[in-house]
Amino acid sequence: MQDYGLLSLAPIALTIAIALRTRQIVLALGAGVVLAALILQGYNPWTALIYVVDPLLLDAIADRDHVKVTIFTMLVAATLEVVSQGQGTRALVTRITRWATTRKGGMLATWGAGMVVFFDDYANCLIVGGSMRSVADRLKISREKLAYLVDSTAAPMATLALVSTWIGFEVSLMGDALAMAGQDTNAYAFFLKGLPYRFYPFMALAFAFFISFTGRDFGPMRAAEAAASKGEVEPDGPALPASRAWLGALPIVALVAVTGGSLWVQGSTAAGAGADLLEIIGNADGYDAMLHGSIAAFFIATTLTIGLGAASVHAVQEAAISGVRALVEAMTVLFFAWAMGTAIGELGAAQFLVATIGPSVPIWILPTLVFVISAAIAFATGTSFGTMSIMIPIAIPLAFELDPLSTLALATSAAVLSGATWGDHCSPISDTTILSSTGAGCDHAAHVATQLPYAIAAGTVSILFGTLPAGFGLNPWLLLGLGILGCWLIVRFVGHLPQRT
Repeated sequence: MQDYGLLSLAPIALTIAIALRTRQIVLALGAGVVLAALILQGYNPWTALIYVVDPLLLDAIADRDHVKVTIFTMLVAATLEVVSQGQGTRALVTRITRWATTRKGGMLATWGAGMVVFFDDYANCLIVGGSMRSVADRLKISREKLAYLVDSTAAPMATLALVSTWIGFEVSLMGDALAMAGQDTNAYAFFLKGLPYRFYPFMALAFAFFISFTGRDFGPMRAAEAAASKGEVEPDGPALPASRAWLGALPIVALVAVTGGSLWVQGSTAAGAGADLLEIIGNADGYDAMLHGSIAAFFIATTLTIGLGAASVHAVQEAAISGVRALVEAMTVLFFAWAMGTAIGELGAAQFLVATIGPSVPIWILPTLVFVISAAIAFATGTSFGTMSIMIPIAIPLAFELDPLSTLALATSAAVLSGATWGDHCSPISDTTILSSTGAGCDHAAHVATQLPYAIAAGTVSILFGTLPAGFGLNPWLLLGLGILGCWLIVRFVGHLPQRT
């Protein structure tokens, strides 16, 4: 491999710079890929443009595992749109909130509904926010609090869920980065092993739960809650048949159950008798399993929607097409992210970073450093996916170069995903932040101002009790317990019960 030195980082720097300047991640990634191709092709613009298309983009799109990820993502998006067309998810959320007769019950019901709608952050923001708005008004819960609870369960749940619209993107980037690092490791198994290192999503969920359970607040949220008692009550939407709740639940159950079952059958056959759970998952094809689950979910969603009379065949067809159409930008980001990962691998960016900063950066600081950098990029650009596509191809090979053991790589890859979620959660230009405001019917500036202290507190706990000690090799499950305790202590002793009017 030719040694490109500092030039190997130029495509990444250009991508970040354009993303910060324009907030257009497709443009930023496209420019980064073109610059990488120029460097690789000796600055010949014609051969560089050809190289962008063939092999970078064509190989990225035509790769068999990448095709599976693309189809999985499209089927899940189509399934969600079909279920939404039949009002199945709204019916499911409505049933969850039946017992919400107090402020605590209303906040916990909102948190619980966000946990149920785990499969997509956009769906979470719009469905939970819209469905819970009248409940929040009736119980005098501020729109700011509703938006915070929706936002705190949307991206954190989507990035932690074993099946969601995020997982195909995350696992595919990890698979390419592992191959770049020379690791013959199942990407889905690597993803699962790294779950306990995903400190911020867990802390965000825990913090929102404690805020709901105790009724305590601090910062601007306390004033918003005090003023909520003057709010107008919005009437409930029309009642839905009980059968619609099954339409909301069964496709998701099928998605999870078939994916898990496929993993088990494949892994058990390959691993043989006596294998433990991780060995079974490690011997299965995660891409195949996700594809099987998405096919089952889409079939059940369309069959139930038509069978229950919730929508016509034409309406189901249009909904499915609409769901896929909404993915155009996201899939373009994914294709360019795959191409960028290949290009910077050919440039040897990870090897350059190891040779340059390896001797000067202690291994233990790497997860925290990656977490903070990822959060800064996501905050400035407003995109988790763009941040992941920039950082994962660098972070995982770098971690394996610094420490051949997988522990550091698990903590570092998880730090990318967690940092991207934290920055996205804090960013006023993030799509999920904006959609949370929209779904809850909350002023956007007020949502950002009231949520930020809580997100910063959870992020700080994630560093102090998570990424820093994880760099020294401490057990991540112990650190999660300590971090959750830290979140409770902050809510208990910094938060106060609202002074209600």
